[in-house]
Amino acid sequence: MKNGLLDEITRKNKRYISDLRLFPDLKWHALAQLHALKGKEQYPLAEWSEAVSYLLGCTVHFESYGQVTASLKPFAKGMH
Repeated sequence: MKNGLLDEITRKNKRYISDLRLFPDLKWHALAQLHALKGKEQYPLAEWSEAVSYLLGCTVHFESYGQVTASLKPFAKGMH
């Protein structure tokens, strides 16, 4: 069974999914990691919309993978 997008990020950070939303530093880091993720197309756009909506606490809807990358770009600035 394939891991979901948030499962992948929580595995990388060794945290629970809820931690990514509860701790601002983790949330911003997770959003930056999503921006940097290679092969975005391996996850459906609906899953991207759901994951980013969960992290931000508001409804986000993506209609293309380019839109995913552009929307997450501001979060990448904090990554080294």
